[in-house]
Order: sequence, then structure tokens, then C-alpha cells
Amino acid sequence: MKSKKITINSFSITPLIVNEQSQIIFQRHCDYNRKDGGLIEDSVIRQQEIVNTFLNNLNIRDLDNTYFLFISSNTSGEKNFKRCVETTNIAMNLVKYFFNENNISLSHVINMNDLLNYKNSIHEAKSLSEPQMFIDNTGYLEYLKNKYGGINKEFWIDFESDLSKQKREELKAEGPDQIVERANKYIYLLQRYSNYFHQKNPNSKLIIWCGTHYDLISPLIKKDIFNFNKTDIVEVNYCGGFSFILNNENEIIANVNGFDYPVDFQYKKQLHRRF
Repeated sequence: MKSKKITINSFSITPLIVNEQSQIIFQRHCDYNRKDGGLIEDSVIRQQEIVNTFLNNLNIRDLDNTYFLFISSNTSGEKNFKRCVETTNIAMNLVKYFFNENNISLSHVINMNDLLNYKNSIHEAKSLSEPQMFIDNTGYLEYLKNKYGGINKEFWIDFESDLSKQKREELKAEGPDQIVERANKYIYLLQRYSNYFHQKNPNSKLIIWCGTHYDLISPLIKKDIFNFNKTDIVEVNYCGGFSFILNNENEIIANVNGFDYPVDFQYKKQLHRRF
């Protein structure tokens, strides 16, 4: 059977909610220099275009009711460079400038609210990080590198398709299903936070902008939205991503490339709303 394939662009990174709703954006980081760290200029320009287009599509008359929270993977690479944090910072800084230009308090960027504990910076979340094999010392990373002669296309096909599942489970390493599980837990946590936020801020809109990785977005979309097989292909453009819409009936709708898909994560463990 021929593999299914879809490429995730940035069409779903656009305002999609009305008052009393929340939108969770899952965005892949910008392209970056793998040797020295640092975002690549063309990708930064693309990110700026995406964010400015998002802001230009907001209802200006409703900005007093619009809030943003910025979250990012805490993954770091060469020279401690955090590609997701830097990508999400571009979005946060443009939103701050936009609010200033429209005379909206910067407390509407929740990270900037002095009454909260975000310290005017991106909230970093390990739940949004790249695969744990890069830091968990299980030996699975070394196993795959030895098998394929390094981190190359075949390496990633094996990991994403879970072709070495038996060895992975023997080493107790994280695979694509486990990545989806931690993403589900975090989405549920954000849903609970959203409910709490709207209780405290009636008639508001909440946009939660999450910077993360291809390695989380792809399996999440495969399993929870399209019900693809692991061997099917979900590519994610740099700066691309999709959105979840949370309504006031606790329903979740995924918007992928501009199309809506109902989602039921079926994750009910009670987690604290703070993260």
C-alpha cells in the first residue's frame, strides 16, 4: 500500500477563535545553523511574515479582550542555542510591538504580567522538547547512529516508523507513541489552564503560542488527527505549524492547513493548572 503524505505549512497559524475560546498554536522552529547555532536569516524573515500576517488578521476592536501566552521547547543545541525559544521570541516581540502601537497594556502578553512568574520571558517546557533519546542516556541514540552510520535520513525513518521498536523497548527509550503521549498530556494541561483563565477573564480570547519541533508535530498529527500509520509521511515546513481551537464546551478542534478536524485525546488524568 502506498504511503500517505502531507506537508504542514503555516496556513493554520491565523486567528481562529471568538471570545470565550482559546487557540493553541504548535509551531516548528525556524531553520538554523547546525554547526554554530543561530537562526538562518531567510527563515527569520519568514517567521516575521507569519506573525505579522497573524496580527494583521486580528480584530482591532477586540484587542482589549485578546491575550497571548508564549511557551517553547527547552531544547538547546550547539553553544546552548535554543532554536525554539529564539523562534518564539520573534513572535512575542512582534506581539508586544503590535500591542504598544495599539495602546494595549503589555500585561495582555501573559509572560509580561508582573503579577505572574514568567519573568518577562518565554516559558520553557520540556514537554515540547525534541526526542528524549538526545538526553536520556538510554543508549538508543548510539544504537541508531551505529546502525545507520550517523544521524541521516535512514536514521530518522527508523525512529519515526519505530522500526527498531524491540531494541527501543529493551533500552526503555522514548519512541513516537511516547512523544504523542507527552504532547497529549501537555495539551490537556493547557486545556485546564485555559478553562481557569477564562473563568478569571470572562469574554476573553487566549492565544497560546507553542514553539516546538518537527519530531513532536509530525507524530502528533499522524496519530491523533489523521490516524496515519507510522510509516506515512507528515512533513513540517520550518516555521510551519497548526492550531487547536478550545471552545467553552471543552471540545478540541484541530486546524491543519486551513481545514478543521475534531480531536478527542481521551486524556483525563488530573494535572495542576500551573506549568
